[in-house]
Amino acid sequence: MCLKRGLCFVLLFGFYSNFCVAQRGFDLYLTAGMNASQMQGDQLAGFHKPGLHAGLKTGFSLENKWELNLELLYNQKGSRPSLAQSAPNTSQVTQLDYFEIPVYATYNDWYIPEGDYYKVGIHMGLAYAYLFRVKTTSALFGSQENFKEYDVNAFAGFFFAFSPKWSLTVRYSNSFIRIYQDDFAPVPNLINYLWTFRADYHF
Repeated sequence: MCLKRGLCFVLLFGFYSNFCVAQRGFDLYLTAGMNASQMQGDQLAGFHKPGLHAGLKTGFSLENKWELNLELLYNQKGSRPSLAQSAPNTSQVTQLDYFEIPVYATYNDWYIPEGDYYKVGIHMGLAYAYLFRVKTTSALFGSQENFKEYDVNAFAGFFFAFSPKWSLTVRYSNSFIRIYQDDFAPVPNLINYLWTFRADYHF
């Protein structure tokens, strides 16, 4: 089932990128980086869980420096203890793999005429994520099937462009729905939140 859903996402990914390249007014970016994540309510603290973050970003220019963006992402979230929190011979690592679709608005500034691009910008929006794989060694979770198949989060961030082709984006994301459905578990209010650090390449 996960393989079929992954294949559907790849096909959607390819169709979407070809569509955007063919349209006037659309910008297409390849994006890749890392997440530093944690989960509120799992009795661990700190953004210690690294995860992959990769996909496509599109932008449609509006007036007065504004831009509308949509992304198709593979996003790894979860949690793990720090070295100081880890007890000998124990492991509490949880990895949640999502296909994610963020939609947001960007305000650009510091226009560079020589390259026809903006140097900096801030953005804010919402994202819907579909959970397709769970890996956990934590005893807090009675069953992996109790993780919800979706997540909804709000996020904000900024970018700094080094050239017309390359930029660096930093983003903070916070879920606002519970991602675990067992009311009798010791983690009834579990939610995702994370920092993302990534590079964007403009085609």
